[in-house]
Amino acid sequence: MTNEPAKGIRLNVKGSFIADPIANEDFFESCKKPQKWKKLCFSLCFFHAVMQERRSFGPLGWNIPYEFTHGDMTISLRQTKMMLDEYEEDQFKSLNYLIGECNYGGRVTDDKDRRYLLCALADFYQVLIFDDEFAFSPSGTYKAPPAVPSHDEIIEYILGLPLTQMPEIFGLHDNADITKDQQETNYFSDTVLGTESASAGGGGSSGGKSQEEVLDELAESILSKVPEPFDRERVMKKYPIKFEESMNTVLAQELIRYNTLVETIRSTLANLRKALKGLIVMSSELEEVVNALNTGKVPGGWAKKAYPSLKPLGPFVSDFLARLAFLQKWIDQGIPAMFWMPGFFFVHAFMTGGMQNFARKYTIPVDNLTFKHHMMSETEFDSPPENGVYVYGLFAEAGRFNFDSMELDESEPKVLFSSMPVMWFEPKEEPPPALFWKEEERDEAGVPKSVGYYVSPVYNTSARRGTLSTTGHSTNYVCPIVIPSSRPQSHWIKRGTALLMQLND
Repeated sequence: MTNEPAKGIRLNVKGSFIADPIANEDFFESCKKPQKWKKLCFSLCFFHAVMQERRSFGPLGWNIPYEFTHGDMTISLRQTKMMLDEYEEDQFKSLNYLIGECNYGGRVTDDKDRRYLLCALADFYQVLIFDDEFAFSPSGTYKAPPAVPSHDEIIEYILGLPLTQMPEIFGLHDNADITKDQQETNYFSDTVLGTESASAGGGGSSGGKSQEEVLDELAESILSKVPEPFDRERVMKKYPIKFEESMNTVLAQELIRYNTLVETIRSTLANLRKALKGLIVMSSELEEVVNALNTGKVPGGWAKKAYPSLKPLGPFVSDFLARLAFLQKWIDQGIPAMFWMPGFFFVHAFMTGGMQNFARKYTIPVDNLTFKHHMMSETEFDSPPENGVYVYGLFAEAGRFNFDSMELDESEPKVLFSSMPVMWFEPKEEPPPALFWKEEERDEAGVPKSVGYYVSPVYNTSARRGTLSTTGHSTNYVCPIVIPSSRPQSHWIKRGTALLMQLND
């Protein structure tokens, strides 16, 4: 038996109120501070509903969808009641720690998700919650019941809430609904494509091309575009490994990785063409390639050797060719003044190379260095900076960079992604930017104050989710980047704002 949470904020909150322990009158009516208790009780149920419903927005909501249970809420309710009964002063700091770090936070494995969880909880568990005018959403639609209502009055109040909710209650932009609908459509389309038989439509109509002919033409088209592997020996003579220039090492490593992928793609397609003509046996690996090409997906054998990508076959090939062109230009014309950051197979090696050049130039331990990020108003640079590197090619999701005010701003309506400016990564002997949650200072009205920047995570793909690596970070995670902002950090954390190396199309 499973008990699935009801869909929608209203039904979810109602479900919490008609279940134990809140439905137990002895428990619900026995607190020594009834007004505070009922406000916090409603607030916690609302927080629980928001945490569960936010999963429907995919990676924009949570990097990893967590199964928060009724048990998490029950223990949090009991701790809240105990704190109210045993202490005269409000214990919000203790409760935020117990609920955010232990009860709910104990399930959270991604540090960016933990940052959001603690940020959201700070809105629901604060002293302003006792004010009848305090609202959970900017529009003022969602508030806690006023005065000291009975259990039946709270249920009646909940039934008066909207049946469907806007993204604002989650702290998300209105564009999040578009993202959510796109994800549902893509899931449906992928499911339908998954039922397609690899052998469907073999013969074709009279005058039309057979499936084998179409596949052969597609394989030939891709083969004609993908160049031969790079001549590493010739490149190493031109760019030898040397102490003063770490970027030569980065280039050498990138060529090894890209050559492996080039060889895989070329050999797979050449063998597929032979198999279609009956010259060799159609193996299970080649059948997988046939299925992928038929449905416009990247074959699994390629994906294993490739960089992280969610692109379908056509855009993947175009992106791959653009990466090879970037490296070829580097080989032909020398180290570029501006680096296309998404063009690297292993971008961490590139960033380490930038720091090593600085560390060796000024004889500073590389472990003491971190990048300071400058947003540049210019779009082209003919020469590299004296220290560090210029990078370009990143995209912002759930936000955009305003080139007039040179700071992070709200997304345009119906525009899901926007290009970021050229950035200067300048090595500095400073502590790295913190990606953990720190409680914000608030003004007299309770509005969080801005610290002048937002520490944004950078991800390889829009899935944001990866496997947990030995560094403690997801394999999809790249690095934090500090972006100027006049809004508080909590605003962007709840928005799910992040930078992406590449889009899905």
